[in-house]
Amino acid sequence: MNQLLPQPQRLRRKTGKPFRIGKDSVLELVTERQEPRLERHCRRAFPEAQLSCIVGGSGYSLCIGASGSEDGSESQAPRQEAAASSREQGYRLEAAEERIHIVAPDAAGLYYGLQTLLQLPDSQGNIDPVVIEDWPDTRLRAMNYDLRQNFSKPELLIRYLADFARYKINALLIEYEDKFPFRKYPELTHPLHALSEEQLQELQSRAHEHFIEIIPLQQSFGHLEYALRRDRWRHLRETEASIGEICPSRPESYELVTDLLEEMMEAHPDSPYIHLGCDEVYSLCECEECREAFGGIRERAFIAFLNRLIEFAATRGKTPIFWHDMLDKCPPGELAALDPRSVAMIWIYNGREIESQVAAMADKFRALGIGVMGAPAVRSFEGVEHQNYPLLANRTDNLLQWNRAAETLDIGCMVATNWTATFSLGYPYGIFETTWYPMLLHAELSWNRKVDTGTYIARFLERFHGIPADRARVLQGNLRLEDYYELARKLPDEARVNPDVAELIAVMHDYEAATDRSRAAHKYAYRLELYPGDEAERHNLLDIYRRNRRGREEVRPRMTEALERYQPADMAAHYVSSRFYLHDYLERTLYRELGLNTEL
Repeated sequence: MNQLLPQPQRLRRKTGKPFRIGKDSVLELVTERQEPRLERHCRRAFPEAQLSCIVGGSGYSLCIGASGSEDGSESQAPRQEAAASSREQGYRLEAAEERIHIVAPDAAGLYYGLQTLLQLPDSQGNIDPVVIEDWPDTRLRAMNYDLRQNFSKPELLIRYLADFARYKINALLIEYEDKFPFRKYPELTHPLHALSEEQLQELQSRAHEHFIEIIPLQQSFGHLEYALRRDRWRHLRETEASIGEICPSRPESYELVTDLLEEMMEAHPDSPYIHLGCDEVYSLCECEECREAFGGIRERAFIAFLNRLIEFAATRGKTPIFWHDMLDKCPPGELAALDPRSVAMIWIYNGREIESQVAAMADKFRALGIGVMGAPAVRSFEGVEHQNYPLLANRTDNLLQWNRAAETLDIGCMVATNWTATFSLGYPYGIFETTWYPMLLHAELSWNRKVDTGTYIARFLERFHGIPADRARVLQGNLRLEDYYELARKLPDEARVNPDVAELIAVMHDYEAATDRSRAAHKYAYRLELYPGDEAERHNLLDIYRRNRRGREEVRPRMTEALERYQPADMAAHYVSSRFYLHDYLERTLYRELGLNTEL
């Protein structure tokens, strides 16, 4: 029971015998209005038990007792009293010898209480007596799908929604880019890997089933490489060299962007938000038209175009979100012109002063009546070559700093951004499935800001991999928050749950070891020029080359096999090619010129 994730706000143990849910159990679900999702979740969770559903009263409750017991059904008054005192999305769960009782003020709260209940049984299925009072500190707790480069098979993207919800995530920010089934401009839709309309509908349907809100992101200013690289729209670039940045002065720019936004909003009718993107627009005011129209003031050009997009979205019933960075140093006089019918999503991924930086930006936006959301990163650019899995020391520090900022500034939405590359023409980062560890840390922190993160790794290992904490300590010693990726490579044979994720990380470790050694081979090649014809130098270089090549040849098929569990074969091949390109190039050039690969 100590290994709950997220850790509840309040937990009190009680004395008494444990309760066990089985085929002789009776479930009574009471809802203030019809809520078939809760009924379905109860049936999935306890398929052998008897379930009765009642609509009436206020609040939501689930009572589980033994068949024939007087406690098999509940009293309406205690349910209403407890529900009235609960917070939004919160719940109260009491497990006793005779029955289990969950009450909540809303359907989402009861659903989260059910998720906690499913974590309570021990290995024998027994649930010890306990009282849990729990609620979220953050209203919107979001993960992120970045579909620009490497991403999971559509059926996995859909399946992971249930996994997110199990840990009380209730929102998902999706940047589709060319993986969206555009109708007006079908040439923008990727010919192989775009979601079909049926898959898009299934994604949204499954999100609704698990109380998850989808926030679509449609880039509207920068990062439009997938459109502006085409001859049809090439003339809309701010400059010829700014491949992904659109010129705000050209009428066709607004037409193209709003057409894309219109389709995105129509495809997500249940979302109150539309994310406009608008980050990293580096070439603002470089074309002659913009310099003349906006006096060469970059922020003025940015806000003028952004305001038109805000107006477009707001008049269609959506709250527009934009990334904050282009207004980070905006003069107050220019910033005052920004339309307040919008929300700034502040993203800061590195540094030691995140709380003060966020506070300064939040104060500026809030003073103008503009809402604020937060965005730490579970994976982002780190300035290092290897991005096969997150650089954990940076990511945990970023999440913890953002957690303090969210608490101090009362930020109601936190998104764990999870980027696949710097942009759509860039080098791909790591695989989505290697980010579960920091993602679930984000889930915990956004639910309970005062959680004891010192116990997180042990709870993650038990929940996600089925490895008891005492066994994990045997493998690693005293566990620290940042130990996971070092430990994960030892887990494929230990994990009772998700061993394939541990195997994927182990393969990435082995790749890095093999290729790091491989890079060293060319460093010895220069010695042949220092000592031409020297037999000892050549034998040394040849020995290093042979060992390194064997390491690469061993890990390449393992990497391909591991990736194809999660990605289409050609996408997995793209990732493998990105990792082995340099080494294959050296085989064709340097090593062939030196005659090394002819002496195997």
